[in-house]
Amino acid sequence: MERKFQSLTNGQYIDLIPYLKMKLAEADDIKMYVGTDSQNIGQWTIYATVIVLHYGNRGGHVIYSKKKLPQIKDKFTKLWGEVQDSVDLAQYLESNGIEKPAYIDLDYNPDPKYQSNTVLRSALGYVESLGYKPRCKPYAVSASYIADKICK
Repeated sequence: MERKFQSLTNGQYIDLIPYLKMKLAEADDIKMYVGTDSQNIGQWTIYATVIVLHYGNRGGHVIYSKKKLPQIKDKFTKLWGEVQDSVDLAQYLESNGIEKPAYIDLDYNPDPKYQSNTVLRSALGYVESLGYKPRCKPYAVSASYIADKICK
């Protein structure tokens, strides 16, 4: 994977696969969540993809990557990029010996009054068809919330 990941804790760039293997070996009850959010800011679309390591009831750790593209004006295309980035990351992790994330968090709203709802059914089906468990609002809090904050 060409994207560079860094720790939210200290901002240091990390070598993703060895770093995750080390972190996941620290305890048996770690759950991993993956999520992506995007924001149009000026002439750019910023995507933030995060990995949340949730340590039972002992807190968590976040690793993230950002990418900046020329602004994507088409809402569906921009939103679909979020699910694609999350799936690509999950598949990359799996192909490098990291177990599947507990969930792929999708920042899409089940309420039809929100634009993200237009992508929801397709995204849920896509993620499930690849063998991952999706979560959407209001349950996809961890990864999608943090990704939203990182985008801004």
